Amino acid sequence: MNSRERVLCTLNHKEPDRIPLDLGSGHCCKFTKYFYVKLLDYFGIKEDNLEICSLPYQVVYASDKVLDLLKGDVRNPRLKPIRPPNPYSKKWEDEESYYARNEWGTLYRMPKQHALYFDLYDTVLKNSESLEEDQKFVWPVPEKFDRNDRKEMEDYRNAGFATMITEVFGNGFLQTGPLVWGFENWLAMLAAEPERCIPFMEKLLEKKIEYYDNIFAVYGGLIDTTAEPDDFGTQRGTFVSPKLIREMMLPLHKKLNAHIKSKQAIKTMLHTCGSVYAILPDIIEAGYDILNPVQIAAANMEPERLKKEFGKDIVFWGGGINTQATLPNGTPQQVRDETKRLIDAFAPGGGFVFSTVHNVQDDVPIENFMAMWETFQDNCKY
Repeated sequence: MNSRERVLCTLNHKEPDRIPLDLGSGHCCKFTKYFYVKLLDYFGIKEDNLEICSLPYQVVYASDKVLDLLKGDVRNPRLKPIRPPNPYSKKWEDEESYYARNEWGTLYRMPKQHALYFDLYDTVLKNSESLEEDQKFVWPVPEKFDRNDRKEMEDYRNAGFATMITEVFGNGFLQTGPLVWGFENWLAMLAAEPERCIPFMEKLLEKKIEYYDNIFAVYGGLIDTTAEPDDFGTQRGTFVSPKLIREMMLPLHKKLNAHIKSKQAIKTMLHTCGSVYAILPDIIEAGYDILNPVQIAAANMEPERLKKEFGKDIVFWGGGINTQATLPNGTPQQVRDETKRLIDAFAPGGGFVFSTVHNVQDDVPIENFMAMWETFQDNCKY
């Protein structure tokens, strides 16, 4: 089997020749900048001008050379969106920090000393108190793409790789609101003023559909999976009540999935962190084929439980190692033991793409990362 055949086989809940691997390519399966430098040093590779693919999280596009050395099965193209002018977008710095305001009016800040990420710092509608004031928000225009950029995806397909579009428009239906109003305001509005939230989420659905239409206009026929984010979970449960998610967000996800799948035969991923056990049946019913990053350390997210109850209905793309504790803080032997245990739990019957639980952070020792990778290589055959 080539990589694409291997991934498609497991996405259809069958056992391929070995477990597919995604390290450094898929949605939230990437490397932060400083860890990637460690990886380059380990392989003896020099790369200039690392390309950041997500400014707040400081994750990079890994080179094909690195992905080949890791024997990864997945590739995502470096999308070069044609961005229309936007009144909010701006970057600047002062003596202490870097600042970046995106097209949603979300202001991020990263201190120049001892910092790893851009943190959410301010929002454009934080002082809005009515639907009338909300309407002052200037919506971003979904990006378009250059037809000439299709070649990179064609090359990946011809080389036998599975392909994924990881870029998205905004965030999810729950998690875009905080980028505009701030978390505290948005969560209060969901509970007390849903009449302000619902039009925003419905408008977001329209914009997302337009965004995917723009993607398919260039990359149609070459995409195996797409990834849509909406962090529904915290460490202990859902971010808001399961009832609210079922009634307000997932119907919009279902409509978006139906539109995406009307364009071509494709598998769709929901990236949702934390404990989402309570709403997994609803996520499946909304049309998602894949769950990522499978946060195994969160409440009720035990691998054996997930596989037993949902393994026939959704693919687990992630869950290969705990990135909150074991990968950064464990010994290499503890990493090996956990990696083997999780492979044994998730792999039988297909429906599992091995990857870390979320992006690999800068505090991960290279010895631990390689212990995970070597254990996977020793145990990836069915």
